[in-house]
Amino acid sequence: MRNVFKTLVFKTLTFFKARSYSLAFLSVLISFFGLLFAQNAIANVPPDIDVAIKRFVARNPMVAGMQTEVEYIDQNPTIQACPEKIEVGSQPGIRLWGRTSVQLRCRKLAWTYNLAIRVRVIGDYVVAGRYLQGNVKVAQGDLRVVQGDLTDLTDDVLRSVKDGYNRILVRPVQAGMPIGLNDLREPAVIAIGDPVRILISGKDFEVTGEGVAQTSGMVGDTVKVKLYDGQTISGKILRAGVVVVNTQ
Repeated sequence: MRNVFKTLVFKTLTFFKARSYSLAFLSVLISFFGLLFAQNAIANVPPDIDVAIKRFVARNPMVAGMQTEVEYIDQNPTIQACPEKIEVGSQPGIRLWGRTSVQLRCRKLAWTYNLAIRVRVIGDYVVAGRYLQGNVKVAQGDLRVVQGDLTDLTDDVLRSVKDGYNRILVRPVQAGMPIGLNDLREPAVIAIGDPVRILISGKDFEVTGEGVAQTSGMVGDTVKVKLYDGQTISGKILRAGVVVVNTQ
């Protein structure tokens, strides 16, 4: 069937090219034949199994509440007959996302068949609403939500604009590009020049002091602090405005 389809497309395009039809018209023809071919590929899966596979995918907790589409990679699967209803499942560890597979089972005849499929998951995700510079805090209006195939994106892509607000972009992002968690970092809780309180602890003692931050950082980062006597020490940020120095 595939060879017949290819031959038909080739002869048709050759016919129209010889008559100088526009590229736009030819592209429409290609899309039309592609749609016919895709429908034919799906038709090779028995309707009852097709329904069962799509129902099984839609019930997957990973895609709960989202629209799913199933495409069959194997266009001519060899699915044996079964005197009872064929069960649809998946092997342990298989992720029903993107290019994957489902397992068909006939208990009566004790056979299984792994069917290659592609699962498209249509849902909301966050993109840059305009060109955004790196190392700036994301504000309202910088992001917007669009809908598309999530399986084409990285797993860390944001699903809500609220997840991006008040975080810092680590690199410039063009308008319309997806935003992921790896594109963001938490804002610094201590900036250069901030007055900080210092907690110096050791065995059986604890001393407090004050100084001025020489570097910036987030909670858990190591920063340098200049004491009022001119000495510079390093410590970890405990929270906003507080640095801990452990001498043990």
